[in-house]
Amino acid sequence: MTLGVLSVSALSLLAQATDNKMDSDLNIQKSDVRIAQETNLSYSYVGAADIKQGDAKLGDISSQTTDLKYVISPEIKDGLLFRGGVEWERYSFGLPDAAPLPNTLQSTNLIIGFDIQIADQWLMRVEAAPGFYSDFVDLSSRDINVPVIIGGSYLVNKDLQWVFGLSIDMWREYPVLPGAGVRWKFADQWVLNFILPKPRIEYELEKAVTLFVGGDMKGGTYMVNGDFGKNHGRGNLNQTVVEYSEVRIGGGVAWKPIPFLTFEAQTGAVVMREFNFSRADTSMKSDGAAPYGEVALSGSF
Repeated sequence: MTLGVLSVSALSLLAQATDNKMDSDLNIQKSDVRIAQETNLSYSYVGAADIKQGDAKLGDISSQTTDLKYVISPEIKDGLLFRGGVEWERYSFGLPDAAPLPNTLQSTNLIIGFDIQIADQWLMRVEAAPGFYSDFVDLSSRDINVPVIIGGSYLVNKDLQWVFGLSIDMWREYPVLPGAGVRWKFADQWVLNFILPKPRIEYELEKAVTLFVGGDMKGGTYMVNGDFGKNHGRGNLNQTVVEYSEVRIGGGVAWKPIPFLTFEAQTGAVVMREFNFSRADTSMKSDGAAPYGEVALSGSF
């Protein structure tokens, strides 16, 4: 099973949605803001580590990841927000010659969904991300996929929030994956934010600065081109899906110079990277730890 896809994105999205509404106790209809906007930009570099197919070493692999997202959320009526936006994500790999792997995996997709307040303490999100998910060598309709997330968030009180979700991706080896998480402020300056894909413990050093340690799971599903297998001497890898995943452990700092803008920097180790061609019964994995660093900028308006 690809670990990266266990990060049921609905959990993180619902946590963000509920956090944005905590100050108003989830009463969307009482907000003076009729249109909300959010943007995220991140870049990370992962150092080299061995990659293997079974017991056979193929060499070292390194990677760079860039992600850019923008979402606008107009209020349709009391308790109902539409979410529309775009996202671009790219993985670029430094590969050994012997590895039958794509040097680039990327996605360009729309974001279409709804936030629904179904009760005073319950928030639901339904969101689809139709777009192109591939190595972008010979782009065609075969590269179109529509991952879907469905999630719910229950606000027990201002310090405790439960989140539940489903991730649906028909390209994945396991198309439907459930998940659950919790966000608990258990002390004045401490928060257990155990919500995938970024479970962490946070400490508020001061009002604008938060320190954190935890994990991060990244990945997705992508279609490789029709000649990919032939070009690497692996005919069974032509026009097939690869599930990419990586697991990170580290820590960092988040700085909020103004209420709607956050800068984040973190470092640590990637403890697992995997390329899983499940339809072709082929998998390549890097189990050795590799250092990583990431910087990110996010805004909510």
